[in-house]
Amino acid sequence: MNVKVNRRSKIPYYQQLTQQLLLSIATGSLKKGDHLPSIRQLAAQTNLNLHTVHKSYKELQKKGIITIKPQSRAFIIVDPNKATTISCHQIAMKVEQLLIEAYILGMKKSQLKEIFYDILQKYYTESERDGY
Repeated sequence: MNVKVNRRSKIPYYQQLTQQLLLSIATGSLKKGDHLPSIRQLAAQTNLNLHTVHKSYKELQKKGIITIKPQSRAFIIVDPNKATTISCHQIAMKVEQLLIEAYILGMKKSQLKEIFYDILQKYYTESERDGY
């Protein structure tokens, strides 16, 4: 697994790590049932503190993406191709929160559309976006 942390970013390391792991799942690099490196292994690979990696794993566990078994490694328990009603509702709530924050900050609707479109382009193919 190739995970890199941007040490100059203002985004906390655990959030960067969490985002990269989520991206690996979304792109299919990691699949349901795959084991993640141990906390020690990933900490050594990324040159991060053990607690930072642990916090990232706990965040993924809270989201229902991975499970962590005592005296064992973490592994992925979610299939990104099977969205549940609960996960769709959770995403809708997060999007709404972001839209509220953007509104409070004075962002224009056109700016938001451009941001969302750019992100959709990054992760979805044309056929997926159109529902074909």
